[in-house]
Amino acid sequence: MSDRNRREFILQGVAWGISLTGLTGCATGGSRRQSSVEPNRGLTTTKPQKETLPDAKDIDWDLLITNGNVIDGTGKGGFRGTVAVTKDRIASVLEGSANIDHSIVYVGTERYRLKPDCKVILADGACVTPGFIDVHTHNEEYLRTNPRAEIRLLQGVTSQIGGNCGESVDDIPRFYQLLGDLGINYGQLMGYRNLRRLAMGEEAEREATGREIDRMVDLLQQGLQAGSPGLSFGLEYAPQSSATGRELKKLAQTLANQKGIMATHIRSESDQLLESIDEMTEIALESGVSWQYSHVKALFQDNWDKYPAVLERISNANAKGVDLWGDMYLYDFSSWDFGTGRISISEENIQLGLAHPRIFIASDSGLYANGKVTHPRAYGNFPRMLARYVRDRQVISLEEAVAKMSNLPAQRFRISRRGKIAPGYKADLLVFRLEDVQDRAKRNKPNLLPVGMRYVFVNGQAAVMEGEPTGCRAGQPLQFNS
Repeated sequence: MSDRNRREFILQGVAWGISLTGLTGCATGGSRRQSSVEPNRGLTTTKPQKETLPDAKDIDWDLLITNGNVIDGTGKGGFRGTVAVTKDRIASVLEGSANIDHSIVYVGTERYRLKPDCKVILADGACVTPGFIDVHTHNEEYLRTNPRAEIRLLQGVTSQIGGNCGESVDDIPRFYQLLGDLGINYGQLMGYRNLRRLAMGEEAEREATGREIDRMVDLLQQGLQAGSPGLSFGLEYAPQSSATGRELKKLAQTLANQKGIMATHIRSESDQLLESIDEMTEIALESGVSWQYSHVKALFQDNWDKYPAVLERISNANAKGVDLWGDMYLYDFSSWDFGTGRISISEENIQLGLAHPRIFIASDSGLYANGKVTHPRAYGNFPRMLARYVRDRQVISLEEAVAKMSNLPAQRFRISRRGKIAPGYKADLLVFRLEDVQDRAKRNKPNLLPVGMRYVFVNGQAAVMEGEPTGCRAGQPLQFNS
């Protein structure tokens, strides 16, 4: 094939607008469909005058995503640019339009010589964003049976944290060994229900003794030292609802001393909503613990008018020095409403929550063996943000939405080198067109996969190509900064 014909094949042959040269799935896994086009040949038709340019720099990039609308995760405006990847990290972010001719990349007055096996995607204005981070999941059984995690990847989720609402595993290092290689990056909170059972036995629906509390503290310290980011609570559920203020304060102080996070499903999300927030605010203020308020909402119509007061309490707590953030999902019914058809969460309140600077997005997704599910948020929460609230209703800007799904949760959980497009960060990257993204899961069909994520990279490896999972298992255990 001549250079001219090869060039026309690339520029005209992919109607969606993203071209691929020589890209496969995992470096260690089986390859999927490959382009017949040789890497880095005939990708553009023009180049600047050579006499105005310095000599080309030889670089070791393995992957180049060119001319995308780069949304870097910080909330700043997007820009036309190119993202270069070497191994599992972002090597460079180049602003401005790029031209490529015969393995030379031209950006402004700079030019770079690609190595022969560098893979190139022509993004042509498509969005290039960090991979999304879901800090509130219940996916342990799903990951045991589906380690490739396709349901998560097709939403653009490249990292997630499990063990929420007090329901975790007894031995986190052992759990990681059982999981083996995963398709996503993963971290696991310790669970308060697990601590109670280990310290108190199966009959734990009672007040803990001083000795039992000390035992929980010891177990908590061990888990934090083993790499867990914190402890989760589900205070609305037995036996966790038996927790006393003394017990919670002791555990919160331990977390504060070890720089761990207290992720809390509060005692009531309905009738005693405001009192429950006040309880945890007092504990956080006294101990200095970092408090993550799980799935912020006012449940059931009689309580919807309390939601502005909820947001005001979050802001006031921050003003007093409490390190408080919240997460939320994007559906007007909760897990209490399976089979009822009831609307229990106000759409107006969802939009108010999206506007709050201290609330970001998480799914509260319950995924079980082989993708079994009851709530559509497990299949659609993140695409729903892009489709419903950014594109269709314009409630929030694309840049703000991406920040609430990437950099903000990464900063809050102190996840090392993820959640942002910047040199030195892990190469968890998404390529998509906003007009193509759509969640499809519904109340009566909660297991319908979303569409629109064209390319998903996890640690520099292609986990989704042309909208299809590759089977790549390039995930890594999440590292948390103290």
